[in-house]
Amino acid sequence: MQIMKERINSMNTVALNKVRAIYYGLFSSLFSYINSEKDFNNIKQSIELLSQAPIDENSKTSFDEITSFLNEKGMDGLIDENNQIFYSPSTTFIPVTASFYNEDRDDGQKRVEMTNIVLKSIYRRDNTNFKEAEDHVCFIFNFIQKLLEQDYSKIDNKLVVETFSVVLNSFIDSFIQDVYNHEDSHFYKNIAVILKVFVELERTLLNIKKPIEHKVRKQYEIFHKKRKSFTKRAKRNFDEISSL
Repeated sequence: MQIMKERINSMNTVALNKVRAIYYGLFSSLFSYINSEKDFNNIKQSIELLSQAPIDENSKTSFDEITSFLNEKGMDGLIDENNQIFYSPSTTFIPVTASFYNEDRDDGQKRVEMTNIVLKSIYRRDNTNFKEAEDHVCFIFNFIQKLLEQDYSKIDNKLVVETFSVVLNSFIDSFIQDVYNHEDSHFYKNIAVILKVFVELERTLLNIKKPIEHKVRKQYEIFHKKRKSFTKRAKRNFDEISSL
């Protein structure tokens, strides 16, 4: 944590927010359906850039390992692991919405809360390119990225703070743990470490405390296998949010 604070103090606000935006964009891309060379190249470029100045030693080690993974296994290796973790019906189920983590079902109160936040902004969900709900983890990351890119001049962007504190903060620790513990998680295990470090940094920046308790999920337990039902995968891209 001390290393985090020193790094924060050494950067000006604009530079810091640009780096934050890259992190949010990277996570949005990695937890989406990856199916093109363009997706892969954008991800690799972001990783190369962020790995030059990791937040702490844990994230440095993880950046080194994911770089080695990409150099060895390339796009096919990343796509295969992405499919196995998030889309394969034969592996452990990982929820991807705030509603599921809070209410054990999709399309719950957290989607309503996230939608209300989005309506306060100039952005809207692009239904053509992004078929998932507003409280999908990829949409949340992409929305915060867009808010940061809209104005790099301040840390305490009200909608960023509201999105993080009301929606993302309620489930992100459980999501990270699920990704880290998944039986096919190798590349993504290191992404989970980097995301955990980044979330802690965001809480420091935004003065938001980690939730003390998480709601108990009655039907879904984090360490129990639950097979995914088959769903047709929609093609996604990085332009998940469009401006009015």
